[in-house]
Amino acid sequence: MILRNPREPISGEVPENAFEAVEERSGERLGASVVHLETNPVLFSNRPVQMRLEFEGQGAAIGQLVGAAIARARAIAKEEQLPARLYAPCAPEDQELLSALAPYGFQDTDGLVRMSLKRPLPPMTTTPAGCVIVNDDLSDPEERTYFLERYNQLYQAQRDVSWLVELSGRKLFQRLLCVSPKGLAGEILLYLSDGAGRVAYLQTSRRWRNMGMGTHMLMLACNYFENLGIYTVEADVRARIPFLLRTFERAGFRQEKLLMRYPGIDIAP
Repeated sequence: MILRNPREPISGEVPENAFEAVEERSGERLGASVVHLETNPVLFSNRPVQMRLEFEGQGAAIGQLVGAAIARARAIAKEEQLPARLYAPCAPEDQELLSALAPYGFQDTDGLVRMSLKRPLPPMTTTPAGCVIVNDDLSDPEERTYFLERYNQLYQAQRDVSWLVELSGRKLFQRLLCVSPKGLAGEILLYLSDGAGRVAYLQTSRRWRNMGMGTHMLMLACNYFENLGIYTVEADVRARIPFLLRTFERAGFRQEKLLMRYPGIDIAP
């Protein structure tokens, strides 16, 4: 078995950021690894360089692919000269990949979790003085543009109108806004899926973050669904995003299911 850079891009990444494990005699591909650079100084100010490592394969191949991908990621981190974090999406039951990552210092302390809140729902919180609650369905083109600008800046993404049209077309879709005299204080997007209310997006402005605005927006969401006879509210939450998991927990949400592990390691510049 040999490792090599692929001849063509893999998962949209240039060949130098990817590796193939190939059976030398037959040419059969036994697995692959890809390093995705996802710089995000907005969401992860302490670790602005985020690198997602993806793997396919098993046995001896996965062990060598892990080593090659980590070496490449460390080289990229050195070039960036900023604090970095490497993480690898890993299915909850994939002990082989977890074991392959462990010798390199990866810790299983991050993941995507399904948070759930069921009846009895908590009592409604009070909207801060001077703020007003506004709701809409994001059908206005100008509002769509403004929302996409905020979303893409926060997540360093490239979502377009077609993505937002699909999201806003889901059953019982609704956007709730809390607007203060100085601008937007909180925003939450909701829809119905499989009989449960879903939180698709939650964001609060920085000055309101430590004043319970996130909790208030979640309570508004619960109230919206409760008025429709829906008594379960769910959200898929990235555990490592600052404040987000704690905000859901303070609102009474509890972890129901681990959807994906994100074992990771911090790298100094």
